[in-house]
Amino acid sequence: MIFANMRFHTILRAIFSLLLITCFSPSKADYVWSGNCLKAYEAVIALDFETADILILKEKREHPENLLRVYIESQMDLIKSFVDEDDIALKGIKIRNEQRIELLKKHKGKSPYQRLCIAEMYLQLAIARARMQEFFGAAYDVRKAFKLLEENQKQYPDFAPNLRGLGLIHAAIGTIPKNYQWVVNLIGLSGTVQQGLDELKKLLAATYKNESYSYIRDETLMVLTFLELNLGKDKDNEIIRKRFYPVKNIEHKPLLLFSKSIFHFAAAENDSVIELLSESRKAVKNQPLHYLHFMEANARLYNMDFSAEELYKKYLRDYKGSTYIMSARQRIAWIHLLKGDEEGYEQQMARCVNPKKGEDLTDEDKAAINAHKNKEQPHPLLLKARLQFDGGYYQKALSTLAGKSVAQFPGIKAQLEFTYRLARIFDKMEKNEKAELLYISTYKNGLNQKYYFAASASLHVAQLYEEQGEKAKAIDYYKKTLALRDHEYQNSMDQKAKAGLSRLGE
Repeated sequence: MIFANMRFHTILRAIFSLLLITCFSPSKADYVWSGNCLKAYEAVIALDFETADILILKEKREHPENLLRVYIESQMDLIKSFVDEDDIALKGIKIRNEQRIELLKKHKGKSPYQRLCIAEMYLQLAIARARMQEFFGAAYDVRKAFKLLEENQKQYPDFAPNLRGLGLIHAAIGTIPKNYQWVVNLIGLSGTVQQGLDELKKLLAATYKNESYSYIRDETLMVLTFLELNLGKDKDNEIIRKRFYPVKNIEHKPLLLFSKSIFHFAAAENDSVIELLSESRKAVKNQPLHYLHFMEANARLYNMDFSAEELYKKYLRDYKGSTYIMSARQRIAWIHLLKGDEEGYEQQMARCVNPKKGEDLTDEDKAAINAHKNKEQPHPLLLKARLQFDGGYYQKALSTLAGKSVAQFPGIKAQLEFTYRLARIFDKMEKNEKAELLYISTYKNGLNQKYYFAASASLHVAQLYEEQGEKAKAIDYYKKTLALRDHEYQNSMDQKAKAGLSRLGE
């Protein structure tokens, strides 16, 4: 919905611009991808908001009738509010988008972009409302967007950009469990995860077949990758990998860098993440998406490369938002612990206290705050195995725990973590019987504990059963996952469990 890129080859840009000038003059049409608009949209996706502002103003002076500039402004507002975590900008979206929507409604025409732009502004408005916990208003905006997109699809069935909003809405609805589907049905929404993924795949293919849709290609690739990795049932890493082959100058495309890095993490290709992000960091000195430094630091830490500490510090120094601040501090503490510096660990963990507004919202930040609050120092051996596992170094992680038994770890938390870590390693190494037994053992032993190990074990054994076609067992353990409350990583586990139930028709 939000992200795209317009880096055409020079000759294609020239040809397309000429066609726009000769066939679709702004004096005769209301929604035109003029040269200014294309460059402005490209700048927005590159997070170069200053350049985008200049180009939008230029378009307003030269072609005041062209309403695409209004749509680009709204895209920029939303992206900027997320990148900068600017609550004031987020609140401004509510006011400006309502005004923008009214402007577009007044200027009726025959372009399929009219309904599309209004629908996507409603979706942006919904995201802003949801971030401010105005969920009823957000749901109503989604409904309005959905109805507009459906109407547009009926009137312009070959207009591929319709599939962006439809795909996102259908996929989102598909994550809602069956027993809550009546809520979305009540407001006239429907859809499945697979339906949404199929629509986004169709849109991506259309961007290669029809050059006029190229502006939306990179955005679609990013969104499709993220949804497929998090919600898809039958992920094919080679297909996902090949989608990135045509991408040029990725070091200058921070959102695609993020997307490709997420793919490499999911494919257990941690070394590729290190290579990709370190090269882009050298090529782009002032990276506007600071989260990429946090990602590279994580990748280096997974490989026991303690130079990660400097990247965490860079993230903390440069990033003005609130997300992953506590997590970065905790990971610096982990580095000290892994070095055998327990005093340094305690000093760093002492910074995971008194979170400012927004610093306690993500699961990772909550975990860091709780670790300090509960004074629970991780066992260095289990921590090392965990990080190696997260980097996809499964054999190294297994070697780290080789020859150890539950009795060798003091306390229920360490004992639960030991069986859980082994279960995860065996799962990834496709030793399913060992993984299943250890998952179930972890779930049963941790059922009445405050730690996340039981919930995560339940989630992963459910996924294992789903892959094996044991539907009833999978449904049972997905429900068991959702029944466990008030644990770390609650949000992400609940989302995955709900998606699993949805795939299985529950």
